[in-house]
Amino acid sequence: MVKAAVVRHMSSVEDYRTRLASLQGSWDTLSLLSHLRGDGADMSGTRQAFEALANDLIHSLGEETYKKALLGLRAKAQIAIDVMVRNLFERTADIGFLATDDGIRDYLRQRRAKDAPVNKLNERLRGRFREYVGKYSVYHDVVLLDIDGSVLVRLDEQYNVPRTSHELLQHTLTTRQGYVESYGRIDLLPDSERNLVYSFRVGDGARTDGVLCLCFRFEDEVEGIFAKLRAPDDWTLFCFLDRRARVIASSDAWQIPIGAPLPMALDEGGRIVRFAGREYLAITCRTQGYQGYLGPGWFGHAMLPIEHAFNSQTVEGTRSISRQLLAELRESHTIFSASLRKIPVQADGIQRELNRTVWNGNVRLATSADHNSDFTKVLLREIGNAGRRTQETFERSISELQETVVSAILEDAQLLASLAVDVLDRNLYERANDCRWWALNGALSRCLSAAGGDAGEILRHINSLYTVYHDIVLFDSAGRIVAVSNPAHAHKVGETIAAPWIAATLELRDSQQYAVSSFAPSELYEARHTLIYSAAIRDESRRVLGGIGVVFDSAPQFKAMLRDALPRTESGEVVSGSIGLFVDARMTVVAATSDYEPGDTIALPRDLLGAERHPPQTICMNGVHYGIGVRKSSGYREYTGMGVFSLILIPLGQAIEQVAVRRSEPQNHRRGLTQERMIDIATFYCGQQRLGLLRDEIVEALDGAHLRPIPNAPAWHAGLLMYRDTPLPVIDLGRLLNTGQHAAARNVIVVRAAGTQLFGLLVEELADIPEIEVSRILPVGDLNTRGAAILDRAIRPERAEEPALMLMNIQQLLMFAGAAGFKLPPSEG
Repeated sequence: MVKAAVVRHMSSVEDYRTRLASLQGSWDTLSLLSHLRGDGADMSGTRQAFEALANDLIHSLGEETYKKALLGLRAKAQIAIDVMVRNLFERTADIGFLATDDGIRDYLRQRRAKDAPVNKLNERLRGRFREYVGKYSVYHDVVLLDIDGSVLVRLDEQYNVPRTSHELLQHTLTTRQGYVESYGRIDLLPDSERNLVYSFRVGDGARTDGVLCLCFRFEDEVEGIFAKLRAPDDWTLFCFLDRRARVIASSDAWQIPIGAPLPMALDEGGRIVRFAGREYLAITCRTQGYQGYLGPGWFGHAMLPIEHAFNSQTVEGTRSISRQLLAELRESHTIFSASLRKIPVQADGIQRELNRTVWNGNVRLATSADHNSDFTKVLLREIGNAGRRTQETFERSISELQETVVSAILEDAQLLASLAVDVLDRNLYERANDCRWWALNGALSRCLSAAGGDAGEILRHINSLYTVYHDIVLFDSAGRIVAVSNPAHAHKVGETIAAPWIAATLELRDSQQYAVSSFAPSELYEARHTLIYSAAIRDESRRVLGGIGVVFDSAPQFKAMLRDALPRTESGEVVSGSIGLFVDARMTVVAATSDYEPGDTIALPRDLLGAERHPPQTICMNGVHYGIGVRKSSGYREYTGMGVFSLILIPLGQAIEQVAVRRSEPQNHRRGLTQERMIDIATFYCGQQRLGLLRDEIVEALDGAHLRPIPNAPAWHAGLLMYRDTPLPVIDLGRLLNTGQHAAARNVIVVRAAGTQLFGLLVEELADIPEIEVSRILPVGDLNTRGAAILDRAIRPERAEEPALMLMNIQQLLMFAGAAGFKLPPSEG
């Protein structure tokens, strides 16, 4: 339960609390007047019912507002830590492969020889490091250490650190893992307190000759992640916390300093926490990990100052949310909890009973000889108005909450679409890096120059470290396959690949360039759609000997990216029915989390992809309304991207056609100074038609909930309703008159036929009981229809905007019904 101290920060909830308190005061006054007047319209039950429902509403609004704010905060914290961990996963593979690099091992072997040209060897290795960082720009330095900690060669020569005494050295020399991950103050990098270094030993077999360190651009990466999650006017603060809950990265170091201890909020419902004299709504998220890698044990943490946590912000594009759509989503289980969904139903039931009470009071008043009837009439009108205002407040509060919830869902969809393309771009950036670096492998070059060597073993070793590839292929200058990493493709060795990307690879001019295939079926991927990144392999004279192609395992990799970008519930489960897609500009599927396959075309308008900024929108597909976020890939660092779009579809609810419901407004019909005779007309609605009966023909209105159908009766015969211990036959007037589509009819008007015989009319809504000048009653011409006989008179409207009011002829109605077997009960008494 949300505490009152938190609810007071929810301005929208507090606003409705104030409005409902004011209305409750009106109810108290009206209930007292009604009781003193003794008009039969006892309001105490209605007042208590509305009061209880108002309390339920405030409670539900508070719960929903809190949940909406928390889910948005959780999504951002989860994205932050998962994007970081995915990036670091690639680093663990990099260090494992680079530590086996022939260039580094040759350097260590030659350097130990007598009279070794150390400076020349150092410069050559530094050039190789420069080539590496030129491709893997996520690193700012590469350091090679001797086993005693001495710095042998490093890329960044601005640091004059001769040796390290950091624990990473001994840890790296003794670990059985494939890498060592070190974060914090590291003496090799004295200018920064926050360093992230990946290290592993270098050597041949059991012998260790050195330790290699890759220095990650940690602060640069953190800044990029937080910047994508935080809009300029966003009050959210983002942090990464270590295992001790201390801040290791902050989106605003002035508010949350590095090194500060923070209270964690790992519970599903988050927490209200205090920090530096201020209260925050906070959530802490563990990483979901990637391919079993869980990172350095860090947490994603997001905080919102409590006074800004529940601000309602309009998301760009949500102004297009139609009233009709919001009405259709009123019953959506996705948007609202069961407790909130039942409030409009309960309010409608209370109001319907109130309308009947006021309507019956006006019916009785018309036959009353009470000299204070004018006061009673005003009182009844005010009671009806109070009910309408109360119900409108319920409706408006829920509609506004619904709009903010839909707006938040659209914001989440857009955020998650951005996450999907961000992960995609980062992943493919690594693929472009990998092929270019491996093309510089001297052993592969020697294999192509007929100098010998087992290229297959080298490729298999690479593939064991970089598991995102289905195969790695070495080919010569004629496009003939020389070696593969996938044992299942061994039979392809010797075959020639006739594909455009082969020719494009052999024409590359330098080691910074790469080629990539179109996203299409490939025999190297069992005739499924994939991407193949490739780079040219050269000999020492820069002559192209062939190339290396990495076959991306696109099906599971793309699907995993999309699955990780799908929205989550409070318990961390994927929201049921949500869909993630990568599509091209023609809406052709590249990958999907649903039943779509690569190459399928999505039946969505292409103009979803055409807008420059891709604002979030709502769409209807296969009978379901979705909030949809769209984002085009734009690349990562120097990688320009694949040029596809990510679509994240979050279900809002079933596309259920709603019946328009009228809210009857009382007409200000007052008897003027004219001496003309006036009559009272009791009005009501069937379908979209406003109808009326003479007040003298009506006994009262009842709740039709307990109607019992009659087998084999005509559709317009609604059934029987017990009234004064007698079964009352009821006619469904809407069906009889074919008034078209209508809402559930729940009011039964008890009508007096000739003499004292009674029957019922099932109608939808009760309207007002105006006084009408007799001269305004006009006959209706013969339309030669059933309705023309029963509706034989009309009221001339005073204003053009007034709906037409047709009067019923009871005798004609009974003649038609009687001819079809409708029987009236015996007369009263």
